[in-house]
Amino acid sequence: MEFKNNIFKIVQFTDTHFGNLPHHEDDIRTFNLIDKILTDEKPDLIVHTGDIMWSDGVKNSDKVFQIVMEYFDKYDIPLAITFGNHDSEEGITRSELRDIYEKTISKKPEKKDSFIIDDKENYVIPLSENGEDIAYLYFIDSGADDKLGFGTYEWVLPEQVEWFRHTADKNKKNDGIKRGIIFQHIPIPEYWQSKENILYGVQEETNEAISAPKINTGLFANMLLNGEIWGMLVGHDHENNFDSELFGIHLAFANSSGYQAYGDVAKGATVIEITKDPFEIKTRNIQIDADK
Repeated sequence: MEFKNNIFKIVQFTDTHFGNLPHHEDDIRTFNLIDKILTDEKPDLIVHTGDIMWSDGVKNSDKVFQIVMEYFDKYDIPLAITFGNHDSEEGITRSELRDIYEKTISKKPEKKDSFIIDDKENYVIPLSENGEDIAYLYFIDSGADDKLGFGTYEWVLPEQVEWFRHTADKNKKNDGIKRGIIFQHIPIPEYWQSKENILYGVQEETNEAISAPKINTGLFANMLLNGEIWGMLVGHDHENNFDSELFGIHLAFANSSGYQAYGDVAKGATVIEITKDPFEIKTRNIQIDADK
């Protein structure tokens, strides 16, 4: 994807949690929120970091997902997605969801270095200008539930971490610029430390303060050792919407977007603006009243 006028703007939605048809009134409010934010912000790329829908107990979850994809597609803005713990709980697989995405979204950013393991896909979207890569967006499917019973949520698999290490090292320019951003759904364990150094936003999660896996497979260490990774943006914890920093790496929660999802923190989205010259990455939260 190409920079325009020295800046690239991303709008990140997360945890929209669309449910059964016909749409609940809260789903209509979520559609209105998406419409208002995209109309106002006019981003170059839309990112959704999972829990696009509830699939547990949702009938015809394939149709629900397709309707959501069709809604995003009408904006004629490229859409990149990864999945959360709820998207493929019941009645549909991640590969089936990817197939609906591929067939429905007309403007898809080109994926580089796609890697699929256990039906979870990692990929990269380079952001370029005149053939030169300026920044890299890494998408990692952080899975669903802890199948071994050590905790509640799954961890990024060691094979996914190795994919990231290899791919991010390949993309290094050795100029000290932190140009890599990771998008995934479930936070990594290091968020427990980084929440002590919040730069902006709130940490008000009513469940665990940070709903991360109990097993640490070393993704953060590889982010840090690479030297050119700005940080990570996740969803999952609906009442966390902060940006924080640990050892110079940003660990951020995007603002939860769905009115069917729990939480008292106002719904909205997160905007990521990447400036080419001088290179800078800035994030901000948008919170709106979708009834107005």
